[in-house]
Amino acid sequence: MTDTYDFDLFVIGAGSGGVRASRVSAAYGARVAVAEEYRVGGTCVIRGCVPKKLLVYGSHFADELADARRMGWTIEGATFDWNVLRDTVLADVDRLEGLYTNTLNNNKVERFLERATVVGPNRVRLASGREVTAKNILIAVGAWPVLPDFPGNEHCITSNEVFHLPTLPKRVVIQGAGYIALEFAGIFNALGCEVTVVNRSDKILRGYDQSITDRLMQITLARGIAYRFNSPIARVELGDNGARTVHFNGGEPPIVADAVLVATGRKPKTDGLGLDTVGLHLGANGEIPVLDPAGRTAVPGIYAVGDVTDRVQLTPVAIREGQAFADGVFGGRDVSVAYDHIPSAVFSSPRSA
Repeated sequence: MTDTYDFDLFVIGAGSGGVRASRVSAAYGARVAVAEEYRVGGTCVIRGCVPKKLLVYGSHFADELADARRMGWTIEGATFDWNVLRDTVLADVDRLEGLYTNTLNNNKVERFLERATVVGPNRVRLASGREVTAKNILIAVGAWPVLPDFPGNEHCITSNEVFHLPTLPKRVVIQGAGYIALEFAGIFNALGCEVTVVNRSDKILRGYDQSITDRLMQITLARGIAYRFNSPIARVELGDNGARTVHFNGGEPPIVADAVLVATGRKPKTDGLGLDTVGLHLGANGEIPVLDPAGRTAVPGIYAVGDVTDRVQLTPVAIREGQAFADGVFGGRDVSVAYDHIPSAVFSSPRSA
């Protein structure tokens, strides 16, 4: 490796793809630094897959308790405390963040817990004002929830905030019908909330097999989840008592809710990264176009992996891309990433769906 630059590799974003690329590149002998403006671990660990699956697990005990009664067990005084579940989930997130941090430390990856932007070829500026140089810059900042532009959207939450609710809402409106929306619908329904899913089309789980969507629709309707199709939110009004009144396009009557969760997709989090300073042109959805499995872009020395490329927004894919980057750039190996036949799952309630 060369001493011309401060680092051989500077990674912006310490999520699954960025951490894998960092530690493997360091294992190949590269001098590596990574900048993360929020928390080490990225979407999956901090505000996505892991905490959501823990909520799914916690919500399943409602079914288990009901089954136990039918099987002769007497369970007296069974109650549910949202604060306990929430804090248990957040504590596990803290634990996993510590493990990811240890991984970087054990591989001698230097960490900057602040925002970083590209300010020129091979040059990065940290939020503190410090500038560092790197022979290679890897963008692995992931994606961010899309919040549609309608009046009152500031009274809504996304999958980022849902894990931090101070109290369990009794009435929940969820906009969207993808796997994130339906997983949260199942969670809140199992915990005793009144749930209404609203969608701009008449389909759920677009892109999944029809047999799956039909079965899930039957089960969720039987469990009390209500649906409104072809009814995107027009506006949300906040009342004096904290309740949200949700109005719809299409003439449907409004719904009063305690929480409005918007889960209408995610887009690459490239705003303000300074990529225009090096002539890197983004795609229509804000994604970074890449040219090969190693994440090479049209700009020499700039790479990207994970959700920010908008290829396949799945954690295992980001990890594989991070591995491919390190193997190709620092390991001297021919790499490939296969994007066909990638399995996916919906962690619905009940699990048999």
